[in-house]
Amino acid sequence: MSKSLSLKDLSTYVAENLQEIGAVRKEVEEIQVGFNSAYVEWKADHDATLERLTETVTERVDAIGPDLRALVEERIVEEQRIIEARRQELREELIPQTQAEADEALIKGQRLTKKLRLINPSLDKREEKLKEQRATLEGELAQLNEQIGDLSGCLGVVINFFKISKLDRQRQRAIGKLETVQGELKKVREEWQTAEFQIGEEQHALQTQWQETTIKLAQLNGELDYLDDESSREALARKRAVRHTFDNLKEPIACPLEDVKRELDHMVELNVQADAYEQGLGSVGSLMSVLDGITEGLKRFDESVEGLLEEQRMHSSYLPKLDVSVPDGVLAFHDQWDDLRRKVQDDGHLCTHPAEFVAVIGPVMEDGLSTDNIQAMFMGLGDALSQATGGWRG
Repeated sequence: MSKSLSLKDLSTYVAENLQEIGAVRKEVEEIQVGFNSAYVEWKADHDATLERLTETVTERVDAIGPDLRALVEERIVEEQRIIEARRQELREELIPQTQAEADEALIKGQRLTKKLRLINPSLDKREEKLKEQRATLEGELAQLNEQIGDLSGCLGVVINFFKISKLDRQRQRAIGKLETVQGELKKVREEWQTAEFQIGEEQHALQTQWQETTIKLAQLNGELDYLDDESSREALARKRAVRHTFDNLKEPIACPLEDVKRELDHMVELNVQADAYEQGLGSVGSLMSVLDGITEGLKRFDESVEGLLEEQRMHSSYLPKLDVSVPDGVLAFHDQWDDLRRKVQDDGHLCTHPAEFVAVIGPVMEDGLSTDNIQAMFMGLGDALSQATGGWRG
């Protein structure tokens, strides 16, 4: 049955549900932390065991029993195909492309060096010309100062007033020209410093790029040389096949080597548990994403409600108070938060049993928090609000 709420009560209803969703999310976040911590430990043990087993068995494939050997032999065919594809990729794509990148970096660096060399003579020429102008003006200024000094005796200032005034005007013009030349000189030197710095920075970046690309090219060439050797390819295919086989074992398998059998049983346990934690982390991430999406949508809806409340307060004299009829589907959707929080509350247990968490959350994601149900909830809220405000627009 639908429920009639005032705008204020509707805002309170949304806020309460946001609080409940936040409580669920907090519990799920704690489980996520637990999953991450446990997964790191399991994965470290998994990887170490896998590498140890791979190294132990690669050279003893003939002794591990027919069941296990059949799996390895079957996988070798696929690994040979993968290795051949990699070999072709190295020869036809990666090495030529990396070589081109290294050549391009080298050419760009050479161009920058040439550019700096071209800039240098041009700026030198301008600087020398300005220095000559400065020397000429300094000489002119010294001469004018001397002439003014000679004319400025005890009574000379009065007698030679007009001559001194004329010379002083010439002197001021010379000073102005000298200041201009000094400014141009400073500008030329700053231009040179800027060009040198910018080009130097670009050259350093290109040099770093060239060095990194050259190292990468050497690594790729080394890999291709290794794969071009038939015996190396066979050894690599066998090792990769052993590794892949062990990494994908989910059930115990017969093996006549007791030490290998013990490690294999442990490997199976690690594989199953690592997969469970990966699935658990995936489920946690999906659930948190859905909760965050619902939270964001409810916040935006509440902003609309708050806007209507403000409008109602401002125009209370002629706008009637609204009653929003919240439909059953919306109420039922938000009734699930308490139950969901209880399901994910036992984080201490669930953190060590990821499969249980996946089993609990799977039905919730498929039903209660399905995309269709979420969309229906928001459409229900939106339609209810639109119907309630219909009288205002009328």
